[in-house]
Formats: sequence, structure tokens, C-alpha cells
Amino acid sequence: MTTYEYELVKMDPVETDVDKIEEILNDRGGSGFRFVTVQKFWTQDAEFNPIQRNYLVLEKSEEEEL
Repeated sequence: MTTYEYELVKMDPVETDVDKIEEILNDRGGSGFRFVTVQKFWTQDAEFNPIQRNYLVLEKSEEEEL
């Protein structure tokens, strides 16, 4: 049976470029994580200005015998 572990890495809005994603993948890829997507969420600050929050979604699969 295959199980999956997911990790969300919070990124600053300016850190969505390919170089930053590649750096994170090089760091976590040795642990078996692979890139899934960049998820974007919107929120508001105290003055109701929109703020974009970006998260890098990583996935790691593990094979288990039953």
C-alpha cells in the first residue's frame, strides 16, 4: 500500500520564482519529497488590504507492505 506525506512550505510573495523553488527542492528532495504545486491563498491585513500568501506543496510517497 502506498501512503503519502505532504509538506507545505510558506514562501514570501516575491519568492515564487523558479530559483527559489529549485533551492527548496534541492534541500528537501534528498528526503524523498517531490514538487506538487504552488498554492496561492489570499488574506487581508488589519487595514483590509489584500495580501497574497504562497505555499509550496511537496509530496513524499512511502510503500508499505500489508
